[in-house]
Amino acid sequence: MNTGTHLNNLMLRALSAAADSRFLNRRDALGAFGLVWAMVLTRAGQSASHPLPDASVAVFFLLGLFNRSALWLPIALILAAAVDAWVVTGDINAYCTTPASLFLIPTYATVWLAGRFARKRRPTAVLTTAGIAAGVAFLISSGSFYFLSGQFPDLPLAEYSRQVLIRYLPPYVAHCLLYVAAAVVVSHAAKWLRPAAVTRRREPAAHA
Repeated sequence: MNTGTHLNNLMLRALSAAADSRFLNRRDALGAFGLVWAMVLTRAGQSASHPLPDASVAVFFLLGLFNRSALWLPIALILAAAVDAWVVTGDINAYCTTPASLFLIPTYATVWLAGRFARKRRPTAVLTTAGIAAGVAFLISSGSFYFLSGQFPDLPLAEYSRQVLIRYLPPYVAHCLLYVAAAVVVSHAAKWLRPAAVTRRREPAAHA
């Protein structure tokens, strides 16, 4: 059995366990499945020639925003680590696999907590919170990579900061905001359409 099959089996077991767990709200499960699969597919797709932007930061924010159970945080962290392990063994160099990888836990926990904070707030406040959280997450991730990866022994911190802030911070935050905005629009559209669907179902019963 190849590594891809192992990864698929691991993800299916984790997601099935999540759906069956009495500690998780079943009503939230479908949305969480979609978010987690979006993370898996875009994260694994970074090795492709034309990948979609990695949705991981946005997914952790949205899990905090939409899902009541905190158990989705460790589930998503485990799956993110599994995808990274699979990508590294699948013939991608391990440049990004260093002791700094452990700091992905506080990186993603930060945006997840921000999502929890943004619950029941207006869409503009949600997007503002997501943008700030993505910026903080970027600083945690890139800062830990500079200090712990061992890849920059001769590069001054000021120069490293200038390079990563100019080149990587804008798309990092922008991609997060695009995914979050799309999810918020879909969520609000679903809430708007749901009462109309319920009304249509009730009308035939009223005439019966």
